[in-house]
Amino acid sequence: MAHFIAVLVIVLLVGTAIFQLTGRRGLSCWLLAIFPASLCAGCLIDLARGAAKIGEGAYESDKKQLLYCLCFLLLTVAAALRPQWKWLFWIAWAFNALVGGVLVYLAFFWKVFS
Repeated sequence: MAHFIAVLVIVLLVGTAIFQLTGRRGLSCWLLAIFPASLCAGCLIDLARGAAKIGEGAYESDKKQLLYCLCFLLLTVAAALRPQWKWLFWIAWAFNALVGGVLVYLAFFWKVFS
């Protein structure tokens, strides 16, 4: 499953960059917000299960991670609301690429998940 999600994130990032460069700025900005929104949804789903189900350590970690995911989502939504600001899109895209790169590393190169 992690391999599929990693490939999907790569396709999404390349697609948004292509849309941005071809002039479809609004579409590219809103497509860029899909990845952080899914990260926030994943954190919220884990938090909804409660500490008894996933463990106290994972629950506390998800609470901390949710703040970062929400800030990440805020950045991409701000870029989507201002599609004429190319620099804001590319900053949001760079953060998406960084998080996507970590996901690719964990999915494909780290032996614990392989």
